[in-house]
Amino acid sequence: MRSLCVRVPTRETEKVRRFLASKNLLAPLKIKRCGDYVLIPVRESVHGFEICEDDFEPLQVTSQKVGSFDIVGDVAIIKSAADRDLNKIIRELEKRKNVKKIALDRGIQGEERVRYLELVKGCSLETMHREYGIRLKVDLSKVYFSPRLATERWRVVQRVKDGEAIFDMFAGCGPFSILIAKYRKVTIYACDINPHAVAYLKENIKLNKVEGVHPLLGDVRDMARLVPPVDRIIMNLPHSSFKFLDMALNKIKKDGEIHYYEILPEKHNRREDLQNFARKIGKDVEILETRKVHGYAPGVSLYSFLLRVK
Repeated sequence: MRSLCVRVPTRETEKVRRFLASKNLLAPLKIKRCGDYVLIPVRESVHGFEICEDDFEPLQVTSQKVGSFDIVGDVAIIKSAADRDLNKIIRELEKRKNVKKIALDRGIQGEERVRYLELVKGCSLETMHREYGIRLKVDLSKVYFSPRLATERWRVVQRVKDGEAIFDMFAGCGPFSILIAKYRKVTIYACDINPHAVAYLKENIKLNKVEGVHPLLGDVRDMARLVPPVDRIIMNLPHSSFKFLDMALNKIKKDGEIHYYEILPEKHNRREDLQNFARKIGKDVEILETRKVHGYAPGVSLYSFLLRVK
């Protein structure tokens, strides 16, 4: 995975790593050693360090010491822990300088895919998250956002070419759209049914000073009528993506690509399902790539499929 990184002498690795972690600048990728130096992947340029780019292996955002958790801006979201361990986990997280708020993840609910979060420290769940040179303002009690897809979003950016028309079907507060528009000259139709998500999307467009992103508020099947045929589609609705595949296949141009995400059991036949479904509606689909993005539950993971329509 291609990423920005800082190059530092090996003897300074732990010192610099701790500094970057305290500023929430570490990218979720493995540190790489190059001779007498190490390359530490970062979310954005860091003043005072030598900045370069390189390829890194993904690193799942978990901690064996305090259980599984996500960090979004200054919010720590505890995803899995036994009740008896919660006080210990919270105490450990409170030691992190970049954590100001702590919440318990009680699952995703509703058509708008909002996490039910129980706040145990702090007064609100609005935060500013940084990744790969962009800033994303979001209220986690109103809008779904996953920091675990940061590496995946950067992967998509690397496939995009200037001049593309893109349909981000389930855009949320804009992490895919904003990141793409930051690094590519494109036209993006960014849709979401959640009015809070679209409000933050509009704010994030201004915050990052990006151009070419057109927010659309409403059900994606209704909003799709406003979208012309496109070169690329992003389908990040992992619990329900298959329900919208027909619309995506009919909206994509010939030789266009679809980034399709779905939560599936470890043993599945989704590749065949996708190709068979495409044939039923008269489309010829080539699956360029299938990857497990990260674990979701025992025996269940989030998978990414890259489809090209011939």
